[in-house]
Amino acid sequence: MQQSFPVSVLLDYVATPDNRWQDGRWAVTGVVATAGKGEHNRVKCAPLHPGSDDRQVLWSGFSVDLFKDDVESYYYNIVSDTPRIFVICNTEDDTSLKPLMVTLSYDEASSYMESDEAVESVAMPVELYRYVEQFVLEHYLPQKKKKRKRDNWKEAAGERPPRH
Repeated sequence: MQQSFPVSVLLDYVATPDNRWQDGRWAVTGVVATAGKGEHNRVKCAPLHPGSDDRQVLWSGFSVDLFKDDVESYYYNIVSDTPRIFVICNTEDDTSLKPLMVTLSYDEASSYMESDEAVESVAMPVELYRYVEQFVLEHYLPQKKKKRKRDNWKEAAGERPPRH
């Protein structure tokens, strides 16, 4: 089974009319599955409509890598109401945005958010959903819930139970 899936990240320049200090900001608006082997890890940026005023760029060369030790996080992602794909980004100033990595793991995205990294999320593409679903079905074994055994705290403390 394939453990890595090539993707590209779509960024749009979104107007921010509510902000009087800047006219807009870059935002991740999509992640698309891409064909082609050997192109991931060679990250490059290209405008979608060269020569126009449209401010859309496509960052290619990323991959979604799945790991068995993160399978529970993938499971909770795909059973949520809206499965997400997370893009960890570098922000050099308030408006620029450069994707660094793409993940399907809630846990990994959360750890980046806790360290104040910019993490954007978009709906998971259908192709990736099927891919991660198959991975989860092959590798995820839910933990069986164990009923807690109640300790007899009086005996443990050396007290005798009352006689009736």
